[in-house]
Amino acid sequence: MFNGHQNFSDHMLWTESRFKSTQLDWGVGKVRLRFASLTVVVLFVAAISAAQVPVAFVGVVDESGYGGTVFKDQVAESLLSALKAVQVFNVHDAREKVTLPADVQTIAKFASELKLPAALQAVVKQVSIKKPKSDLQVTVTLEASLIPTKMPQLVFKAFAVGKGNNPAEGRAVSEAIAAAAFEIAKQLGTITSLRGQVLLPPAYAILPATHYKDRDQFYERTVRISLDMTSGLKVGSEVVIFKGGKPVARGQVVEVDIGSSLVALTDVRPGVRIRTGDEVVVTFMPQFPVKSPLPLQKEREYKRVEHDFAWALAIAGAAIGFLAD
Repeated sequence: MFNGHQNFSDHMLWTESRFKSTQLDWGVGKVRLRFASLTVVVLFVAAISAAQVPVAFVGVVDESGYGGTVFKDQVAESLLSALKAVQVFNVHDAREKVTLPADVQTIAKFASELKLPAALQAVVKQVSIKKPKSDLQVTVTLEASLIPTKMPQLVFKAFAVGKGNNPAEGRAVSEAIAAAAFEIAKQLGTITSLRGQVLLPPAYAILPATHYKDRDQFYERTVRISLDMTSGLKVGSEVVIFKGGKPVARGQVVEVDIGSSLVALTDVRPGVRIRTGDEVVVTFMPQFPVKSPLPLQKEREYKRVEHDFAWALAIAGAAIGFLAD
């Protein structure tokens, strides 16, 4: 099994052997060959879903200005506890070994020196406290970046808002931190296990608005991917498309269906042609969908029928009034 002292590439080869194999006749007997058919990124994701992957936790950066060392330690402990609870990562506490905040290259190099496949850095973006007549209302906004060692050009990100309500400020803050930490751990555990492929090559798409007051949205370049709402994908998620083990395009999920989802491409490498079968990796998924997952045909049709019915009643009323006159 995979542990922190093994070479990650060896484990990736072990993982990929579970996905695909082929048999070749060679000489007298048959020799079964296990060969690499997935990209490094997909192997990293597959390894996470197959076993708990060791991750170096480098610490917490506090950009909120709320507290000092004690507060950061509290956030760190909550995050470590949440990561342990989701049972996806085997986190190695490596706090105070890297000067924070650190960039992607520095964190990736540090994890590589520890012979770990990835490293994690968290940032407290904001802490807000409201004092109504009843309990205190505390909101903690937390961000985390999971950086694979073998591919520093790719970063898995999570962003969460946790809330706490309690007469005591300390308890309310603790509740908010715990909620945000658990959401971060859940997001990272989910996105690193999601992998799919392109189903349909780039084409334009028009998504009809749910309400008449909204305009239909036109997207010049979209691709349909195999991940869907049953996979847990949400509108607003960000994906990277790989070809031959290299990232060639990025996009945002604009529609989530049963069986597939639609991605609006935001960046495509010049000269690259995206084709059916290219790998898709989710790098970010919002805590809440940017919009209601589509297609919600029933809701959309209901809203439009409701709108049309209201106009029909108004016209009918006007016609009756006109005839009465």
